[in-house]
Order: sequence, then C-alpha cells, then structure tokens
Amino acid sequence: MAQAAYRLVCKVQQYDWGKVGKDSTVAQFAASGDASFKLDEASPYAELWMGTHPKAPSSITLADGLSMPLADWIKGNRWALTDPIADKFSDKLPFLFKVLSINKALSIQAHPNKALAEELHAKDPAHYADDNHKPEMAIALTPFEGMCGFRPVDDIAKHMTAYPEFAAAVGQQQAQALIEVAGGAEADAKGPLKQCFAGLMTQGAAVVKEQLAALVARVEQISADKQTPLEALLIRLNTQYPGGDVGCFCIFFLNVVNLVPGEALFLGPNEPHAYLFGDCVECMATSDNVVRAGLTPKFKDVDYLVEMLTYRAEGAEEQVERGVVDKDTPTRTVYRTPVPEFDIARMSVPAGSSTALTAVAGPSIVIVTAGSGTAELIQGSPEPLTTGQVLFVPAGGQPTVAAGEAEVVVHVAFAEAS
Repeated sequence: MAQAAYRLVCKVQQYDWGKVGKDSTVAQFAASGDASFKLDEASPYAELWMGTHPKAPSSITLADGLSMPLADWIKGNRWALTDPIADKFSDKLPFLFKVLSINKALSIQAHPNKALAEELHAKDPAHYADDNHKPEMAIALTPFEGMCGFRPVDDIAKHMTAYPEFAAAVGQQQAQALIEVAGGAEADAKGPLKQCFAGLMTQGAAVVKEQLAALVARVEQISADKQTPLEALLIRLNTQYPGGDVGCFCIFFLNVVNLVPGEALFLGPNEPHAYLFGDCVECMATSDNVVRAGLTPKFKDVDYLVEMLTYRAEGAEEQVERGVVDKDTPTRTVYRTPVPEFDIARMSVPAGSSTALTAVAGPSIVIVTAGSGTAELIQGSPEPLTTGQVLFVPAGGQPTVAAGEAEVVVHVAFAEAS
C-alpha cells in the first residue's frame, strides 16, 4: 500500500538572536521531532530548517525504520514532485520551510531577484553561496513584530521633522528634498527617497553614532509610559545593537508591522525588511542569499542594498496577508504567493475528530504547530503525532490526522503543478 507521508528529522540553527532554551518554539519543536535532540537551557535556538538545503538538510524516515537524506530520496522518487515540478526545478524540492523563534532583531536586509542573485553569486560566492532568488512568506505563530517595506513618504517626512537627529544622519539636503515632495505623487518621491536612504546607509560612522546617541539620550528623558511605540523600539534596538548601529534609524524609514497569529507577510525580492520579535513559520525558495545593511555584525553590502531596492512606499496595513479560506475545506486557509516555488496552508482538525489533509499536485512539508493526536502515514495504521513533528507528503498524498482532546493545527508548505 502506498505511503501517504513520511516522518522527517530536521536540523536546528543556533543563531544568537534566537530565543533561549525551552522559551524557544524551535527548541520545543525540535525536541518533539528528533529523539537525539538535547536541549540546553542556556543556548539560543533560532531556526528549524525543513527541506533539502545543503546547509541543514532534513532526513526522511522510511517504512523499515531506516533514514536517508530527503534530497537523495527525492532524486530516486521523482514522482513525489510530479514531472512538471521536477522538470522546472531540476528534480529538486523548490522550497525551504522554517520555524523561527526571534528574541533579538534580525538584520535590515533584502533578498535579490534571480538576475541579481546570479550576479552576486558569480562576483562574491563567499557571501552569496547560491544563484537563486529568495522570495519568502512568514506566518505568525505568536504575536509577531517586524519591519517591512518603506513607510508612506509623508510619514518619513514627519519623522524627519519630529526627530532632527534622524534628518542630520540622513543629511540635511537629502532630508529637505524629501520633505518638499511629501504629499505629492509617489513616482516623484522615489528619487528623493532613494537619496535619503542612501544618505543614511553611507553616512560616516561617527555622524551616525553622534546623532543616534543624541536622539537616544533625548528619548530616554521621556518616561517609559509616555514614549511612543516607535521611541520605545528605538531604545530596545539601541540596547540590542549598542555603539551606533545605523539600523536603529531604519525604524523611521520602514513600516513597523505587528501581526497576530495567522497573519502573514510576503517579502518579495528587493524589498527591505527585518524581523524583530516573535515566532513564525516561514517558507522561501531554496536559497540563503541575504543582502544586509544594519542591525548586524555580519557582512554588510550597503551599495548593493541601496541600488537593488524598489523604493515602493506603502502603509503597514498593505503589507499584511491574511490568506483565503478554502471553499471546499473551511478549516483550511491558503496563503498564495506570486512565485511558483511555494504556497502555504494552515489547517485545523477539531478536537476529537479526524480528517484527511488536502491533496495537492506536488510535494508538501507539514509541521504540527499545535495539539496532538494520530496520523495515518499508511492507511489503517495510525501513529502518534505531536506538536513539532514534521512530515513529508509526496504529490497526491493524503495522510489522515485525528485530533485528541485538543484541536490539532498544521502548517503546510507546498508546491503545486500548474
């Protein structure tokens, strides 16, 4: 009898921005899905990688109990992708699925489109290890805070007036040019906005440090209960990245977006963003290409970042995705993306009930994000299923999930043949 799904053992990344010990959702999930995982209460656990990326490849557990790299199994079982997906993506899984647990802000960054990724990889393979683009989507599992896309120009101009230290760090001439076009057509503001962002990103370190210190000192004179949320964020980022990190000023350029569980952000190529706090699932094209410019001790590629961005300026609400309820399965919400590599679904199984997961014409990776029960990986043979466990579902597979005393929630990354 064909097997509808297979268990995966996935790897953890311990970056210093991750939540620590059992406070990390990543650590909790890893402990559930990998019997060999040993949790250290003093260590950060930032990301759980589910897929075939060579930096942290998952292993698939077969019916006989043996395991092998998922990428190798897929090579020998092309049908699991479908021919159209296998042809399009060279017999490889086209996406990388992750869970993130964020305690400290990640870098101000953007991901290159395909053409720029190829250019960067050819020019600097040490920092850009592959030639693929990296569109991505994050869906909040807990209250989640991030920065995404440029604010409306009017907002940025108001911040330059309210916080003259920000204008000084950008450069007075550039700041004034943006203030003068505020309220006009977006097309007229793109050039001045780019000049302002470039002015900040290329500003001398001494000027940035001096102006940031002055602004932080001024804001700290305001009692915590009277500070605006943006001012409180400034203090928090300056504490996390002390010494004059230019990324602290980016809160005045970029939308600060607060998601509730189930809300999402789609991060297209050449759009600036940074995750600030919370837990999420995230899916992307299989790549690790990141162009950084602030809130990081890692390599910064400021010139490329400034040139690659779209400088589209929209409000925070325009950044938020909420998915569409599946008309055939009301317990399933689908988050579609404009790229062929992946979409994501969230599906719930009410307590005490069972359901077959929706079949798709392509490969899926499923992670249980809440609840416990059983799953029929082979029809008629239920196995225990708990929060944090991960499954690979070949094209057309429909494992049946039964919930115990509480609702089971799964998030599913999938590619679908068109």
